[in-house]
Amino acid sequence: MAVPVVVVKAIAVAATDKNVQKIVAVIIAALLMPIIIVILMICALVSGTESANQSLLDYSFKGVSMSQEFNDEQRGAVENMRDWLTELNTVIAENESGYSLDGDMVRAVFYCLQFGVEITADFDYDGFCECFDGLNIEQLDEALQNISEKFPQYEITENLRTAVQNVYEYLKQ
Repeated sequence: MAVPVVVVKAIAVAATDKNVQKIVAVIIAALLMPIIIVILMICALVSGTESANQSLLDYSFKGVSMSQEFNDEQRGAVENMRDWLTELNTVIAENESGYSLDGDMVRAVFYCLQFGVEITADFDYDGFCECFDGLNIEQLDEALQNISEKFPQYEITENLRTAVQNVYEYLKQ
């Protein structure tokens, strides 16, 4: 099916006319603008979430002073995590039972499982560390399985695995 000569001439004239080019550009921009805005919003959200997560890690692991914008609940969660990590670090350092531990992996898993929740005063830190005996980060699934068996209250999800990997990389910096 051939395109009529009149249509070809009209397209050629329109393509060379500056006013027509501007109108076509404005129409294309108007059609693409909602898509561009959605992409920019998603990028901003992801960036903001990553920044917030990085700050929580700094507050918890490095003892960076907390922002004044934190409410009491947020401040309490970070302070609890600091206290629990201190206790966990003591158990890792003492290594009383003679287990071979990747301390950063233990800390990363503990952080991901415990942040924002309450643990009891009689939490079994030694038992938690035993779940990692002789394992490294490549054997994370086995460690998480051990935790699931010894501490059935924890739900092991794919998101948890990803979070542990991210916190582990943070601790290795």
